[in-house]
Order: sequence, then C-alpha cells, then structure tokens
Amino acid sequence: MTTTLNAVERVLTVSQEATRWDTYAPRFEALLATDLAAESVPGWLAEWSALEAELGQAGSKLATHADLHTDDAAAQARYARFLEEVSPQAQRTGQALIEKLLAVPGYQPAPDFALTYRRMRDEAALFREANVDLGVTHEAQMNRHGVITGNQQVALDGETLTVPQAKQRLDHPDRSVREAAWRALAASNGEVAPQLDALMLELLPTRHQLAANADLPSFRDYMWKRLDRVDYTPEDCRAFHEAVRDEVVPLAAEIVGNIAARLGLDSVRPWDYNRNNLLDPEGRESLKPFTTGAELETLAQQAFDGLDAELAGRFGQMREGGLLDLESRPGKMTHAYCQYFPVENQPFVLMNVVGTAEDVRVLFHEVGHAFHGFLSGAAQPLVWNRWSPIEFVEIPSMAMEFLTLDHLGHVFLAEELGRYREKQLQGVVAFLPWAAQMDAFQHWLYAEAGDGVTVADLDAKWLELDKTFHPFVNWEGLDEGVRAKGWQYYHIFRAPFYYIEYAMCYLAAVGIWRQARQDPAGALERYKASLRLGNTVPVPELYRAAGAEFRFDREHIRGLMGFLRERLAEGS
Repeated sequence: MTTTLNAVERVLTVSQEATRWDTYAPRFEALLATDLAAESVPGWLAEWSALEAELGQAGSKLATHADLHTDDAAAQARYARFLEEVSPQAQRTGQALIEKLLAVPGYQPAPDFALTYRRMRDEAALFREANVDLGVTHEAQMNRHGVITGNQQVALDGETLTVPQAKQRLDHPDRSVREAAWRALAASNGEVAPQLDALMLELLPTRHQLAANADLPSFRDYMWKRLDRVDYTPEDCRAFHEAVRDEVVPLAAEIVGNIAARLGLDSVRPWDYNRNNLLDPEGRESLKPFTTGAELETLAQQAFDGLDAELAGRFGQMREGGLLDLESRPGKMTHAYCQYFPVENQPFVLMNVVGTAEDVRVLFHEVGHAFHGFLSGAAQPLVWNRWSPIEFVEIPSMAMEFLTLDHLGHVFLAEELGRYREKQLQGVVAFLPWAAQMDAFQHWLYAEAGDGVTVADLDAKWLELDKTFHPFVNWEGLDEGVRAKGWQYYHIFRAPFYYIEYAMCYLAAVGIWRQARQDPAGALERYKASLRLGNTVPVPELYRAAGAEFRFDREHIRGLMGFLRERLAEGS
C-alpha cells in the first residue's frame, strides 16, 4: 500500500498545544518538585522519559514538515517559534533535572542506564546558561541552509529542474549530456553560493562563541564533548585521513582510471566522476529499476520479504502509516534522512527519488536507520537508551545496503544485479576519500583556521584538500572557483563534525557483509541484536555485537581495501 502526501501530512500534524511550553511546564515542574530518593529514581525516570518523548516528537514533526515545505513561510515560522520559545525552556529544565538526578544520595544506575547516566553527567558539566539562547540562534542559522538549498532550481535544456533531477543526468552515458548537466548545476550552485558564504560567516562566530562560553579553546573541543567522543581522539582522525590518502586514494584512482580507459576518455573531468555512481565502463545507460516512488516501495518490500519477516513487517508498517515521503518536488529539502517520532516509536523517511539504482541504495540505507529506531525503541523503554552513539548509528543503514544485495533478483536481471553490486563496492572506495576530506576540512576550520577566517580561506583550503583526496579528476581549463566551493555541503552547515562516522560505519558494514557471505542467518541475527541494544553499551561493544571491529587504522583499512579489490576482480 503506497501512502499519499495527505497521509504524510496527517502523520506530521502537531496540535497547537504541543507547540507551547506551557503545555509541558507543569509536568516538568512536578518532576523538579519530587522528593527523589534512590529507590524512586526508576519511576521518576520513566515519567521524565515519556515527557521528553512528547516534547522531542513535537520538534521532530515540526522540523520534518518544514523540510517538506521549504517554500511555505508559515511552516518555517511555526518551527522557528518552537525553537525560540520551547527549546530554551526545555534545555534549562533538562539541565535542572539532570542536576537533580546527579544529586540523589546513594543512587547507582542500573547497568542498562549507566552509560546514559555518565553522559548526563558530562552534559551537565558542559552546560552554560549563555549557550541556551545562543543555541537557538545557532539552530535558526543552520535551518536557513535548508531554505536556501530547498528552493534551489536548475535551468537545463529549457527545463526547470530540482537539484536531484539535474544530478540524475550526471549518470548519462553521453559525455556531452553529463557536461551540460554539470555546468547547469555549477551555475545553479553559483547563484546560491554568496548566500551560503554569508551564512557560514554568520555560523563561525556563533560556533566559536559556543566553545568560548563552555571554557573550551575551540569548537572542535566543544563538539568532541557534545558528541561524547570518548573512544578516539583528533589524532586518530588525522591518522585516518593519512591512511585514506595512502591506502584508498590509489585504489579509487585505479578504478576510475580503468573505467575512463575502457570508455576511451582522455582524462576524468568533473562531469565524468560521480562518487555515488561511477560511470559504466561499457557506456551503458544507468540502471533505472523504477519510475515512481510507489514502484520503489514495492520493490523494496519484496527485497525485505526475502531478507527477514520481522524487518519486512516493519517496512510494511511504514508504507501503511504515512511514514515515507520519497518523491522529489519543488519546495522540498533536497537531502535524504530518517526522522524519528518516539511516542509512537515510528521512524519517518524523507527522500528525493528520480528513478535510479542509487535511489534503491539510499532507500535501503534510510530504512536501515528506520529499523534501528523500531528495534531499539521496542527494546528500550527509556527514550535516552534508543538509537545509539553516532559512531555506530550509520551501521544499521550501511549494513542494510549490503544485506539486501542477495534479495534483488526481482529488481534486476542477473547482469544488472552484478552491475548494482559492483557499484555498491565501488561506492565504498569512492566514498572514503570524500569522507576524509570532509573531516579534515572541519578539523582545520574549527581548530586551526582561527577566528578571522575568510571565505577565500575556506575556498583555498577546500581546493588544497580536493587535490589531495581527488587527484584523479582533471579540472584543467575550468574555473577552480567552482571546485573550491565543494565545502558548501549539507553537513558542514547543519551537522558540524558529523561525517567521519560514515567512514567508520562503512568499514564496519563491509566487515559485516564479509561475514554474511559465509553465514547469512547469523550475520542478520547479530545485526538485529546490536540494534536492540540501542544506547546501553559503549561503542566498541556495539561493534562486537554486530560482528564488526571498531577500527579505522591504516592496517585495518588496508585489509578491507584488499578484500574489496578481490571482490571487484571476481565480480563481487
């Protein structure tokens, strides 16, 4: 059953009462007024968790509705009011509740709450009153990125296209078509670049001030604490950047170079390289396994039916419940993500599909996130114990890209399935240099560049890094100003310092797939068991539960690249 846009709108409906702080304030005040002893903490936590779920769900639905309607001033204003009027009060009250919990004499958290308790303690130490209102400003600034890019249009061949629709043409076997699409996208990006430049120059002082208010020397130090990065250091990240440069970039260059040679290309130009979908070496049209979002839902349902009855049922629940919005259309945010509504334990997937095999992969990715929400939500009553630390949170999604590979016979012919699998493996190799570049840029920006950084500095650093991590792309004769704006990307604006996790999890997902080739049932059961653990165990233990290693060092990367090279040589 395919949901309609009206069904989605019903899911995202938020009552006027749920957008006001006075709806929640009496219950928060009652929690603060409770005479709390060690033995009464579990019941008190359950009440607090339920209230946090209601409040969080209201914010999540308002945010998602705003992303689906970037051209609707009323939707944007409603979410902005919630951020301005409710979020600061909730943050201050949350801090007071954490302090109350930490002060309970004799309280020892249960094993499944110990990690959250430690994180609450660290969160309380990081809290500064000055950052409450500044945090609202920060959220509002970040949300402007979605408005700017969500309304972006591309003029191409007499048509007005959305960005995802134009990007689809970058996969065309005709080089002239790809070049025209690339130039049209570059022109469209150039039109919004000044707005994004100005926005970043607003964001940087705000982020520096958040760190200064917390008595920390840099925004990197601030985010390290806020993201609870306790299992690795900035130095480990730098080692990862170097390992990718030395172990992955040469393999990526080899793969891309071989494709170019088979196509008779003199060199790899920017319109010849799409890291999400490398060119077909035989010059064939890109795979187009579906036309509409409804067809994509149906083929995905069949894949999940073949993979696992429990997961198939969960996807069916999403289809029937208005929890999927897949079609690309004007006024809709161009990114893809999975949102979560904790009261009903319901995930929601937003995408912008245009009929490509890449859309199939992205849907499996985002629904992998949805499975994480479903399974952790069903297993963990407390809202804080759902999902997982961010170093693990992409494993459910990325592993699902691999676990579905053997269940797509209804989608692709045998030869097409081989192409799809090859693209999946190539995509890992092509992605890692991009991930390292994104992470390295942010380490420089927030820990080295200083307060007086200019747009020219941003452009120059990105250009330097792009030449390091993508040396196989030939920009000769082209405007390097276009290349230098590659930093104007969603995560740089809206999810600072959240990117290396994708690389960590892709490496782990390859390891899970390697095991699944030998023991499909066991790998799937370990996958689901790790999702149910939610946020109750440390990152390395979550990885072990999933059958992976929490490693991203040179030796580990070299071994996995060797495995991928072998699979690519044998046709996966």
